[in-house]
Amino acid sequence: MLFNQPNSYRGKIPLELYVELQNKFPQDELESDLVWLRRIKKDPSLYQKMFGTPQFKLELIQAVQRRAAIAKMAAAGATRQGKDWKAWSPAARYQEDMAREVQKSGKQPSEYAKEAYAQLLEQFDATTPVNGSVFWNGINELALMKKIDKWNSSGEIFGQLEATTAARYVNKQFVWEPGGAFANYFTSVSGKLGHAARGHVTAVCRCGLRNDSILTTTELPAMVKLMTDQIKAKKEPVITDFTIVVIEPILLPDQPYAIYTNNDLAKVSVVSPKPGKRISGRDDCNVDGQLSISNPFLQYYWAARGRRPETAAVTKIKEDLKSLITWP
Repeated sequence: MLFNQPNSYRGKIPLELYVELQNKFPQDELESDLVWLRRIKKDPSLYQKMFGTPQFKLELIQAVQRRAAIAKMAAAGATRQGKDWKAWSPAARYQEDMAREVQKSGKQPSEYAKEAYAQLLEQFDATTPVNGSVFWNGINELALMKKIDKWNSSGEIFGQLEATTAARYVNKQFVWEPGGAFANYFTSVSGKLGHAARGHVTAVCRCGLRNDSILTTTELPAMVKLMTDQIKAKKEPVITDFTIVVIEPILLPDQPYAIYTNNDLAKVSVVSPKPGKRISGRDDCNVDGQLSISNPFLQYYWAARGRRPETAAVTKIKEDLKSLITWP
């Protein structure tokens, strides 16, 4: 049994964990236990080497990721949601660690914040299942997250930024400040998610693609560029197809949804909210134009592939249309 140490052991950490740490992070001859422990705690590979092993249950991994991600996001300068965020102990404790580190090393708080932010990005895993990547904008993301958890109940078939990656631990926990650590984090990891997608990708939006959404400005361009570069290099692209489900398409007032795949993506409207409005239906937005994917390499590749079968994500989205556009 893991961590079943003898009664005679008086160490500060379980014996088996101590041995495993020593094997993976050898202690220098002149290094005391305390100095060694402090050193390995700061090693950015600690998560991958220890908490990424089969010996740790998924619940523990998630608990560690959640606490670390929220604490590091706070240290990187993001503002917690709610009035009492400073009372949240892990974030407060991490900020105390920052103050001690600054005093001891002479680092500026901004340097420490940059390191915390860099670690968040370095540890982000953008892997999603082949043919299962799901992107969104303009819908109830919390409803989508719950649906994806339900869809994955018999095994991970679908992957989505706020539902299956470490981004879920900081989502809705911090204030979205343009140019702030929280907003920059989501933009960065969204780009990573786009580059890591594989196979047939699915997206869902309302009325059309919102002109300033991360899907429109970051994720979709990242995927299109990756595909184009690989096709130009005469390689089979890792992303092969792309489908967008538009709920309540603005230019099709009699249809509850429309599905656009590959070259048909050029028919997807790009929309913007009317002044003072949130897009909650066709009357709340203006059409700015149509999605532009005019690269001939990509158009030829998709034309050669012909009609593609519907993805499992599209099937699920069609079944749950109403819940994805309903807010509590």
